[in-house]
Amino acid sequence: MGVTRSLLALAAAGALACAGAARPPPPPTGTDDASAREVLRRFVVALDAGRFEEAQALLSARWRQPYTPGRLALDLRGAGPSAREAAARVNRLLAAGEPLVHGPGTARLPVGAGRAATVVAEPGGWRVDALE
Repeated sequence: MGVTRSLLALAAAGALACAGAARPPPPPTGTDDASAREVLRRFVVALDAGRFEEAQALLSARWRQPYTPGRLALDLRGAGPSAREAAARVNRLLAAGEPLVHGPGTARLPVGAGRAATVVAEPGGWRVDALE
């Protein structure tokens, strides 16, 4: 009986902790430069913190369906340190004020060696389409 009570107490504490957890603010809905930068920043910060549901919500429509939060976590672990390094590089470039290159419906943050973090304009605002 003592073990059952302990398990119930743990379950109740977990439920209360989840209920009180702060939800991230919704992504910016604009398609201006500041909104594009904020979506990229939130995405890499969420990945780094292991908040895969938050990161998945920032993906473009073409990636949101196939990339569940679980698959994001699996791919991040499977890529080893290079994935975390790529996210950190994007975060550093954004913090340094590196300019985005805007095209029709896209904004790219060049990260070197011909690679870029890319967001695309969708009806709800910018969403992450590539983090290369």
